[in-house]
Amino acid sequence: MEMIGKLLANRYEILEKIGEGGMAYVYKARCKLLNRLVAIKILKEEYAKDEMFVKRFRAEAQSAASLTHSNIVSVYDVGTDGNINYIVMELLENKTLKDYIEEHGALSSEITLKIAAQIASALETAHRAHIIHRDIKPHNIILNKNLVAKVTDFGIAKITNTTSATITSFGSTMGSVHYFSPEHAKGGYTDEKSDIYSLGVVMYEMATGKLPFDGESPVSVALKHIQEEPEEPAVVNPNVTPALNQIILKAMAKSTAERYQNATALLTDISIALSKPNTMIARNTTSVEAGATQVIPTISSDMYSSEKAIPNIRTRQPGNGTRSSYARDNRSPNEPFSKDDAEDEKIKKKKDKKKNLIIIAVFAVILILICTFFGIKIAKKISADKNSNSEVEIPSLVGKSYEEMVKIYKEQGFEVLQDSEEYDEEMEAGKIISQRPEAGTMTKDRKIYVIVSKGVKLVEVSDVTNKDYKVAKYELEDTKGFKVEKVEVISDKIAAGIVISQEYKNEMRPYGSTIKLNVSIGDGKTSVVMPNVLGATEEVAKKTLEDKKLTVSVKTGEDSTKANGIVIAQSYPENQELKEGDLVEITVNRLLKTKTVTLKMSDLLGGKQEEDAKVRVTASIDGGPTNNVFNEQTIPVSQSSISFDINGYTSAVLTIYVDGEAVSTRTENFN
Repeated sequence: MEMIGKLLANRYEILEKIGEGGMAYVYKARCKLLNRLVAIKILKEEYAKDEMFVKRFRAEAQSAASLTHSNIVSVYDVGTDGNINYIVMELLENKTLKDYIEEHGALSSEITLKIAAQIASALETAHRAHIIHRDIKPHNIILNKNLVAKVTDFGIAKITNTTSATITSFGSTMGSVHYFSPEHAKGGYTDEKSDIYSLGVVMYEMATGKLPFDGESPVSVALKHIQEEPEEPAVVNPNVTPALNQIILKAMAKSTAERYQNATALLTDISIALSKPNTMIARNTTSVEAGATQVIPTISSDMYSSEKAIPNIRTRQPGNGTRSSYARDNRSPNEPFSKDDAEDEKIKKKKDKKKNLIIIAVFAVILILICTFFGIKIAKKISADKNSNSEVEIPSLVGKSYEEMVKIYKEQGFEVLQDSEEYDEEMEAGKIISQRPEAGTMTKDRKIYVIVSKGVKLVEVSDVTNKDYKVAKYELEDTKGFKVEKVEVISDKIAAGIVISQEYKNEMRPYGSTIKLNVSIGDGKTSVVMPNVLGATEEVAKKTLEDKKLTVSVKTGEDSTKANGIVIAQSYPENQELKEGDLVEITVNRLLKTKTVTLKMSDLLGGKQEEDAKVRVTASIDGGPTNNVFNEQTIPVSQSSISFDINGYTSAVLTIYVDGEAVSTRTENFN
């Protein structure tokens, strides 16, 4: 749904999109009623029909709106317009802590502690109200130029004193996995100490410029939070003070019993670390928390095998089938040979002799063949060894077909072997990119190793329009392997840093080629810092703001404790970064005054009053509409004057009517 230019709830004019989260879009808008700029978070259409997400969205408003703290973003309004669910919040046009870390790298221990103290103070207030943030991360911490931190995005906050189901499925667990507490990663019960763990991860990232745990997938990162100990911050960055090192490790303790029990205790140690950076912070000694899971080793069984006895059965083979043979094989050992037996024995010996001669002849032929075969092999080997000892010149194979070269040079005694395959923008697929040894080299080794082209690597260009430039650059360069060229474009509709358009998208382009991105730099207006005009007169305040090229809107208020005519409120705090032309609203103190007006009847009648007269008086006070201030009354001859009170700030114009006719006009000042 296109929101730019839409008037939400007949009050909020949507100006531009400034951000996007998992559940909602964030827009910059102008409140028509109070004439001020605000941020509006609008639930995405795909979640608007999901009752669970709508409840979470409204819970964010309820959670944040109930909190008042200088380090928590203020919530002004929440509502529904048709099927649009929205939250109206304080507009903070500054950087996130994540942006600050990416720009500056590891922060000093002092700055880390000061920023952490502000976040911990905000959590202390939230926890006292029984609200757990559950998504503390640098992306949800806003910093201004003076490093004043504000916690935002209570989108998955939990009210601790209400009944709620524990989300045990990792796929359903909400939050950012790099900052999960171990109990959050398990999908278990989360409380104040879970926020403290997440703050410990944020402090680790501030102090070292790196995350304590990273991995190829959200699940692998979550498992590291549960199972692994982080490398000590002082090891990653030797400039980390001992006190800060201990605070981070204590905040990130796996066991909730060993962690800080509340934000107040953390603030106490931060205060000590700021004044005594080399102090060793005490650790909690309890090592086992209630309900902790214990690991029981798995017992494995021995493997056994059995052998089956295979019976050795001998079968007697019959002789040549004749009776005498059978009889001979089966006669008794002491039985004498007969004549037939002697004849059979003679025949048998002749056959055995003939058989032996055949066997000898066959073996002789086989031996001759074997000798011939090995003789040829030995001769070839001698020839090959002789050839191998002679040097040959390596041919040039670059740019030629790999398959063809294998066939051609095999016949010439070379062995062409593929070393690897690589993408190449210039070389056609299947052709040789390079070889070793190089062409022209003299060598006895006839093996040539080549790298074969896979052709040009084509990668699909993602559509990164409407994304933050840093996200788009990471997606195209780090993920897809393209080179990004940034073209800055002035836009009064698209927030600074957002990609307006791109040269190619949703099409295949060569890996490593350049993609141009047109990126908004905002309206091109110069940034200005909001001055403090509280206590100044209206005239001085307007001049101060207009000198900075800001547009000024004045409204009045009443504060009996302040002097009349001075500024008692301004729509932006001191040091807030604005743009030239931005509207700034100031509230000037106007104390209502009362004045008694007395009118002589003789003056009204132009002489002595001789009879009763009907008198009515109207007034326009401070330039406002005309109303009766003295309702029509009959004034007797005996009454010489009339009196009545009027209320205003500067002046009133009175019109006096006698017997229905206007007889006089006069101005009364309230000074």
